[in-house]
Amino acid sequence: MSVVTNAILHYGSYGDEFLRRVNEFFSAGAGFVSVTSDRLPYKWYGGTKALECDLAIGAFNHLDLTGLIDHLRKVGGPFADELQLMVKEQEHNRFRMINIIDESAEAPV
Repeated sequence: MSVVTNAILHYGSYGDEFLRRVNEFFSAGAGFVSVTSDRLPYKWYGGTKALECDLAIGAFNHLDLTGLIDHLRKVGGPFADELQLMVKEQEHNRFRMINIIDESAEAPV
């Protein structure tokens, strides 16, 4: 049975190398995709301007959210306070914002 978590990661202006390090948490090919990835159509999102922040999206089955938060703290280093993760778990009706540096090591509610 699937238990899907939809996620949006704001990773400041760290860039592609940082996202590659974030994706080491996942099995091959299963990580986040930058909204500016060549895999997606150019400016596929709405609005009249190009995004001016680094965002990545993904949908994950049986996501270890606590493990991902810990991994983001490690790879974020001294700038982890800029990292934000928006998640919508399958059984919930809305997203919630997780500020990585502020989140406890305990499993989120």
